[in-house]
Amino acid sequence: MRFAVEYDIATILEIKEPEQMLKVMQEEFEQRIGQRRFFRITGTPACLASVSADLEEPRLRELLEKPPNPHGRWAGWDVRPLPPLKRNALGFENERIDFHHMKLVKNGHLEFWTEVDRSFCWQQDAAEMKLHPRLYPYAVVEHPVSFVRLYHFLAEFLGFDCDVILQLQFVNIKGAILFPHRPGTTRFDFPLEPVKSLERNRLVFQPKKFAKDFDPDPAALELIKDLYYEFDYGREHIPFFDESGHCEL
Repeated sequence: MRFAVEYDIATILEIKEPEQMLKVMQEEFEQRIGQRRFFRITGTPACLASVSADLEEPRLRELLEKPPNPHGRWAGWDVRPLPPLKRNALGFENERIDFHHMKLVKNGHLEFWTEVDRSFCWQQDAAEMKLHPRLYPYAVVEHPVSFVRLYHFLAEFLGFDCDVILQLQFVNIKGAILFPHRPGTTRFDFPLEPVKSLERNRLVFQPKKFAKDFDPDPAALELIKDLYYEFDYGREHIPFFDESGHCEL
């Protein structure tokens, strides 16, 4: 494993700087997943020391279990945690980590993980997926958009009076491919652009800071752009967003 450190619960809850929080939670994440391919996205308040969620508030659990879904896509690639979502000393977390894993720390830090598996590489041949997992655009776009929408509501619910920090990443992802444009279109099925196979094994993108009143869809798009840039694509290759940066999913 990459890391062998296990942090005490008290140590995590006493962290006051978001940079340190991201570092500690990154280490714990990578220790738990080992060499498996994973997608992960996180949200952290810049005012970490001033946030303390009331974990007994039933509306908080309800928000996490039923994230905002403005377009009613209950069969999509959202961020609903795989039940049950359980209370622990840090906050809330579900047990299974390979599919729709969610973790909320009472200081307002939120995470969502899911393995880059047959769902994430929708309709890809299993043998091909072992060598070159094909990241499906619906998963690539909808997971981040759904998470950022949820975090926007969570920031309001917990009363953040500060910026928020969002981070997107794929780990153990060497060899992955990503087709441009929208699935089901000619430009997706027969891309004119070269389809690049990733040489990097880790795509842990730089955390991005947004004002507390941020618009979630354009914020999610900013995260997703980094992934498409890594595959040598541009903004025009990212599907599902309109010119204002809002997503149809």
